[in-house]
Amino acid sequence: MKTKLSTAQHSFNALLIGLLAASPVMAANFDTLGQQTDGFSSLQQAAPPTESGVSHPPSVLESFQQAEQDNKRSNYLAILNLVKKNKLDEAQTKLTGILKNFPNESEYYNLQALLHTLKKDLPAAQQSYEKAIKLNSKNILGHLGLAKFALDEGQIDKAKEYANRALEINDKSVSVYLVLADIAFKQKDNAEIEKVLLTAKEKVQGNLTSEIEVIKNLGKLYNGQKQPEKILSLMEDLDKRYPNDTTVLNLLAQAQVINKQNPAAEQSLKKIVDLDKKDITNRLFLAKLLMEQADKEKEVMTLLDEAAALNNDNPEALVIKTAYLIKLKRSADALALAAKIDQQFPKLIFGKLLKGDVYLADKQVDKAIEYYQQVYKAQPNDRILFILTDLLASQKKEAEAMKLLESALSKDKKSLAINFKLASIYQQKNDNKRAEEYYQAMLAVQPENVLALNNLAFLYAQKNDPRALEMAKKAAEKAPEAAAILDTYGYILVKQNQAKEGLDVLVKAASLAPQANDIQFHLAEAYVANDDAKKAIEILEALGKVAQEFAEKKAAADLLVKLKAQ
Repeated sequence: MKTKLSTAQHSFNALLIGLLAASPVMAANFDTLGQQTDGFSSLQQAAPPTESGVSHPPSVLESFQQAEQDNKRSNYLAILNLVKKNKLDEAQTKLTGILKNFPNESEYYNLQALLHTLKKDLPAAQQSYEKAIKLNSKNILGHLGLAKFALDEGQIDKAKEYANRALEINDKSVSVYLVLADIAFKQKDNAEIEKVLLTAKEKVQGNLTSEIEVIKNLGKLYNGQKQPEKILSLMEDLDKRYPNDTTVLNLLAQAQVINKQNPAAEQSLKKIVDLDKKDITNRLFLAKLLMEQADKEKEVMTLLDEAAALNNDNPEALVIKTAYLIKLKRSADALALAAKIDQQFPKLIFGKLLKGDVYLADKQVDKAIEYYQQVYKAQPNDRILFILTDLLASQKKEAEAMKLLESALSKDKKSLAINFKLASIYQQKNDNKRAEEYYQAMLAVQPENVLALNNLAFLYAQKNDPRALEMAKKAAEKAPEAAAILDTYGYILVKQNQAKEGLDVLVKAASLAPQANDIQFHLAEAYVANDDAKKAIEILEALGKVAQEFAEKKAAADLLVKLKAQ
């Protein structure tokens, strides 16, 4: 039976290829931190010393064994290179022949498992891993592969068992800890994920590459938990132990930016630029940070010019410089540089795109449309399509805009983005019937699309269609922290005589977006429906003092007058 590959399995495949490549000599000892285990390397050890402590020259037998070992390693690498080039059939043919000659080499079965996995024959891949560890109980990749398969099948205990066996073989392997972290992630146990990764950090301390790999994964965890300060603490510690390492400094700068410590990030990046005169990436990173400061124009230009000079074959620095010139309202300079990019890189769209940006910034909309049309013709994409259609609409060319959208949709009926764009336009034009068609088209492709569910629920509610509540509830379940989604659900609950439930939902929505005036108005209506005019009046009086316009401002004022008159 063939099983669909999970995202985690795809990630593991990439990891596996890297690990196999990193240690062509022995798969069981697949990273630089590994302790020597059984495998190809067992034939490569130096001849043992005699009783006198002096080693003899290798014998004829030993020389033959060494030649055989070199041949095995060469075959191993050849197969792996074919896999990297996605020549899977050729790799399989070669591996099948090799396995006939070396049926007891555990490491070849790791390659066989990888090939089966890439061909989505997971049962066969599992059998290959089982064969690998049967031939060599210390084949760490075999244990990890089986752990991942067990995890994908929801067999948590079995996955832990295989992962822990791998840990016994090598407790300094980052990959083992990442699999253990995956298991904890499957159990939604963030505390265990952190514990596993912190243990890994201790075990690999002293190996910078491995430390960085662990810290990057801790960073993902802390970022998801909105604990950026922990990421910064990790990077500051690493920087102390590895001063002047440019990779560490780059990661430190990223952590500093996440923690809104831009001046410190600038210093970290300046240090990299001083240390590495040929570094492009961090020059661009630093330039982008400095662009936010009005008095740093000269420094930004210097960095961008240096980056451009370091790589004449890449337009990135020139593109960023043109965008910066547009921001500075130096339109003539920006247009000249955009023309230079267009001339230097005629096959790329950047020059024309930037020309469109320059003209748009100068409010020369017709000229901007002209260049965006050239870009879209050369390289159709949704971003340019939507810019074009918005500009055409602003020029009272709605028919042309709609024709462009419909043409794009005819080439990709399942495009969620284009369907949503069309639905939104028709909704704004109060053509709800057409809007519903496009939202329904989105749900036909993606039944749980939150935006389509929410907006369709709103349209149904306007015509008292009972499906409104069901759709709004489903959207809210999918996005329980999205204020706008909760607003729709709560509002529909109130309108369908479930005032108490609606109030609870709207209270949460208002707490998530306290500045959203429409949500505040709906909350006031919910209090009215719950016979709490006092709280409703408090909200409505506050809305009356708001200077900015919002869709239901007049309705809010009318309701306030009505409540005070009672």
